[in-house]
Amino acid sequence: MSARGSLTRPIFVVLEGLDGSGKSTCAAQLAEHLDAELLTTPSPSVRRFRDELVESLGPSQEARQLFYLATVFAASEEVSALLSRGRSVVLDRYFLSTQAYAAFRGSRLVVDDLQHLLRPADVTLYLDTPLATRVARLQHRGANAADRETLTPEADGRLRDEHLRRAHLDVVGRFVRVPGDLGSTREVLEHALARAVAP
Repeated sequence: MSARGSLTRPIFVVLEGLDGSGKSTCAAQLAEHLDAELLTTPSPSVRRFRDELVESLGPSQEARQLFYLATVFAASEEVSALLSRGRSVVLDRYFLSTQAYAAFRGSRLVVDDLQHLLRPADVTLYLDTPLATRVARLQHRGANAADRETLTPEADGRLRDEHLRRAHLDVVGRFVRVPGDLGSTREVLEHALARAVAP
């Protein structure tokens, strides 16, 4: 199932999806199979103090959106540097989900035009995972408050709409929906891998 030998140039693959979609697991395994660098937004160094920092911003969803957007811009710079050195990159969350979640949580900032300042993905794999599957996964791993607010049918539908209406943006690259409940993690990975390296 390895695709390391099939790549003729370094590629930039983004994994997107709602909380509990299996995105982080798939991103890690995809990076291994592509022999690519695995990055996340926020980065692990920022993630250590993210919760405290976000809480310090108070209830302003605009301030929170700008914090997450800053981590996206930092990731864009790192991705560009890695690609210039011939390294492929798999990124767990990027501009698409940052803006979708901000809109869902009530931010009034409309900043989609900023996407032109970012490194565009070659392909964005959107893990399209049913709500029931997301609920089961999040309950298994321990859902936090931010997770739980996405687990109603209304929230699930709104978040999907916010993702899909931005799927055409240049920064997204080729947008591919991948079923997130094919069965085993391996089946999801094989499906994602085939589409990540497709011409």
